[in-house]
Amino acid sequence: MIPSFTIDEKVRAYIRKSGQDFRLCTSPRGPVLLPIGTAESKPSDLKILIGSNILYVSKLQAKYIKKVDWPMVERFLNSSGEFNI
Repeated sequence: MIPSFTIDEKVRAYIRKSGQDFRLCTSPRGPVLLPIGTAESKPSDLKILIGSNILYVSKLQAKYIKKVDWPMVERFLNSSGEFNI
Protein backbone atom coordinates (compact mmCIF):
# COMPACT_ATOMS: atom_id res chain seq x y z
CA MET A 1 0.00 0.00 0.00
CA ILE A 2 1.37 3.38 -1.01
CA PRO A 3 0.47 6.14 1.48
CA SER A 4 -1.96 8.68 0.06
CA PHE A 5 -1.42 11.20 2.86
CA THR A 6 1.08 13.92 3.61
CA ILE A 7 3.09 14.52 6.78
CA ASP A 8 3.27 18.07 8.08
CA GLU A 9 6.82 19.45 8.29
CA LYS A 10 6.30 20.37 11.97
CA VAL A 11 5.53 16.69 12.70
CA ARG A 12 8.59 15.57 10.69
CA ALA A 13 10.80 17.99 12.65
CA TYR A 14 9.34 16.77 15.96
CA ILE A 15 10.08 13.13 15.07
CA ARG A 16 13.64 13.92 13.93
CA LYS A 17 14.36 16.03 17.01
CA SER A 18 12.94 13.44 19.42
CA GLY A 19 15.24 10.67 18.17
CA GLN A 20 12.39 8.18 18.65
CA ASP A 21 10.20 6.05 16.44
CA PHE A 22 6.46 6.79 16.53
CA ARG A 23 3.20 5.09 15.66
CA LEU A 24 0.07 6.75 14.36
CA CYS A 25 -2.87 4.85 15.75
CA THR A 26 -6.50 5.19 16.74
CA SER A 27 -7.85 6.65 19.96
CA PRO A 28 -11.30 7.69 21.17
CA ARG A 29 -10.32 11.32 20.43
CA GLY A 30 -9.10 10.60 16.92
CA PRO A 31 -5.75 9.69 15.38
CA VAL A 32 -2.83 10.12 17.76
CA LEU A 33 0.93 9.99 17.27
CA LEU A 34 2.51 7.95 20.07
CA PRO A 35 6.15 7.12 20.75
CA ILE A 36 7.08 3.47 20.37
CA GLY A 37 6.99 2.07 23.88
CA THR A 38 3.63 3.68 24.53
CA ALA A 39 2.21 1.93 21.46
CA GLU A 40 4.07 -0.92 19.84
CA SER A 41 4.19 -1.25 16.08
CA LYS A 42 2.35 -4.06 14.32
CA PRO A 43 3.59 -6.15 11.40
CA SER A 44 0.78 -4.76 9.24
CA ASP A 45 1.81 -1.11 9.82
CA LEU A 46 3.14 1.05 7.02
CA LYS A 47 6.73 2.14 7.72
CA ILE A 48 7.79 5.65 6.74
CA LEU A 49 11.40 6.76 7.22
CA ILE A 50 11.73 10.26 8.67
CA GLY A 51 15.38 11.16 9.13
CA SER A 52 16.81 8.17 11.00
CA ASN A 53 13.48 7.37 12.67
CA ILE A 54 10.47 5.38 11.56
CA LEU A 55 6.87 6.49 11.60
CA TYR A 56 4.62 3.45 11.79
CA VAL A 57 1.10 4.07 10.54
CA SER A 58 -1.76 1.79 11.42
CA LYS A 59 -3.10 0.23 8.24
CA LEU A 60 -6.59 1.12 9.48
CA GLN A 61 -5.68 4.80 9.94
CA ALA A 62 -3.85 4.99 6.62
CA LYS A 63 -7.11 4.43 4.73
CA TYR A 64 -8.81 7.45 6.28
CA ILE A 65 -6.25 10.17 6.93
CA LYS A 66 -5.28 12.85 4.43
CA LYS A 67 -2.54 14.47 6.51
CA VAL A 68 -0.48 13.64 9.59
CA ASP A 69 -0.65 16.97 11.37
CA TRP A 70 0.31 18.62 14.64
CA PRO A 71 -3.01 18.00 16.49
CA MET A 72 -2.17 14.27 16.33
CA VAL A 73 0.96 15.02 18.37
CA GLU A 74 -0.90 17.35 20.72
CA ARG A 75 -3.42 14.64 21.61
CA PHE A 76 -0.53 12.70 23.13
CA LEU A 77 1.29 15.68 24.65
CA ASN A 78 -1.90 16.89 26.36
CA SER A 79 -3.05 13.46 27.49
CA SER A 80 -1.27 13.27 30.89
CA GLY A 81 -0.30 9.64 30.29
CA GLU A 82 -3.82 8.66 29.26
CA PHE A 83 -2.62 6.56 26.31
CA ASN A 84 -1.34 3.24 27.54
CA ILE A 85 -2.26 1.04 24.61
